[in-house]
Amino acid sequence: MPLYLSGSPGGQFVVWPLDQPHITIGRSSRNAIQLGDFTVSKEHAEITVEGGHAFLRDLGSRNGTRVNGIDAREPLPLRPGDRVEIGRVGLAISAERPDPPLQLDERAVAGSSHRIRLEQVLERRAPGTPGVPSLVGLLARAGQLLVLPRPLKETCDQILEIVAQAVPASRYVVLLEQSPGADPVQVAARMGAGATEKPLMLSHAILRTVLDGSSVLTADAAADTRFRSQLSIVANAVHSAMAVPLFDNERVLGLIYVDRQDISGPFDQEQLEVLTLLANMAAVKISNARLLEAEQDARQLAQQLETAVGIQRNLLPVRPPEIPGYQIDAYLESSYAVGGDLYDFHRMPDGRLLFLIGDVSGKGLGAALLMSSFLAAARVLYDGCKDVAELATRLSAAIHRNADGRRFVTGVIACLDLANGRLDYVNAGHPPPCVISGGGLRVLEATGVPFGVLPDVPYTQGAMALDPGELLALFSDGIPEAQRGEEFFDDERTHRALIEAAALPDLPAMRGAVLGRVDEFLAGTKRTDDLTLLLLRRAAG
Repeated sequence: MPLYLSGSPGGQFVVWPLDQPHITIGRSSRNAIQLGDFTVSKEHAEITVEGGHAFLRDLGSRNGTRVNGIDAREPLPLRPGDRVEIGRVGLAISAERPDPPLQLDERAVAGSSHRIRLEQVLERRAPGTPGVPSLVGLLARAGQLLVLPRPLKETCDQILEIVAQAVPASRYVVLLEQSPGADPVQVAARMGAGATEKPLMLSHAILRTVLDGSSVLTADAAADTRFRSQLSIVANAVHSAMAVPLFDNERVLGLIYVDRQDISGPFDQEQLEVLTLLANMAAVKISNARLLEAEQDARQLAQQLETAVGIQRNLLPVRPPEIPGYQIDAYLESSYAVGGDLYDFHRMPDGRLLFLIGDVSGKGLGAALLMSSFLAAARVLYDGCKDVAELATRLSAAIHRNADGRRFVTGVIACLDLANGRLDYVNAGHPPPCVISGGGLRVLEATGVPFGVLPDVPYTQGAMALDPGELLALFSDGIPEAQRGEEFFDDERTHRALIEAAALPDLPAMRGAVLGRVDEFLAGTKRTDDLTLLLLRRAAG
């Protein structure tokens, strides 16, 4: 089971599952855990997970990294209950996913010199009205309802139970608007002393009057000129009716309707006032119940999204292959939780290295689903194709069937002969890869349209030699199209950053230098696209 790191950086509670082999922490958006505090360095610390154990190590940050007050200059083990400091940001380690902490305002202190037992309030009756609760008792019961979290349907049933005690009637209904302008929907109803699921026939004229914000009281519904043409009034022999809006101090959510089908007497103004007061309290509770359900739905969606993130990460290679005579580095960063960028490696039966990079059109879950479909199709086809052109042609046809032409994938498929450096490739509408050598740069232009655009299109392949000491860089448009205002990072800046970084001794440092230039250009602007960078260098000599 993974550990969890949690805290409230910037005042918002966040939980990060420690379920990946390598997790970076820092202020830069490239990190898996991004902390915007000014005391956190761009690349501050890292967490490594091996054999079910997690370790935290500082990466030479300015303000240090500590576990339970101990500096993490060397990797320190993480256990449930540990307190972690990243600069001045305090975080916690737990074995189970923690819930958001309860926020208490210590300035609010309740005090009273006179205490009344709740049972006394609920049992109090109005003088001279046997069997009918007093207004104080009704408000106390309504207050109980407001503070207890319950589902929306149960909340509305209990609201009608309280209304029935305040206003004896034949029928009671709560109707709520589901969308602006649409007729409200019956959520709860009572007939006499018991709840009912039966749809009740109500006056449409009364509904529209109340939804416009006005309460309705009619002592003789059959004779009321406003409603006597309504079939529901006649069919149900309604003698007196009341309806009040459920107004939560911002908008009308729906209404409460009650009527009498006997001649025991009409409703009066006092009953209308009581019903209006209860409706106002009920509207606040209904808003809270809806917010609670929305929060539960959001929490469930977040858990599902977290699962999707884990699945997508596991689709990508854990690390690039280690091949004598070559250095390989790959990096992917999604602008959303899940994205449409991808890369992959595969050793062919004859020993050649096949690798690819791709970018699905669009963003979010839709792009992520097609990304997983693209990778699955590619892995099925790898060993069954004689060259990259055939692989590209069959892969494009498969993507067109799955996406029905509405989405497509730009990408590069390349196959490298490790012995002599020969590289066969197809560039399907992707940003041209670059070969950097001796301070110069050449590009591998497109050889075909993006995958999935057309149902049956043959691809042609290009060929080149990757000489000793040369560097091949493949990247998605998240680098050249990184945008600050109306300005893009563009191809020229990308090529210049690659040429300058090529002088560095190892590929991770080179990758950090290129992405650092992109971050400097963005100057804090949020990324709007996924970003992938794949580097491959042939050893000199």
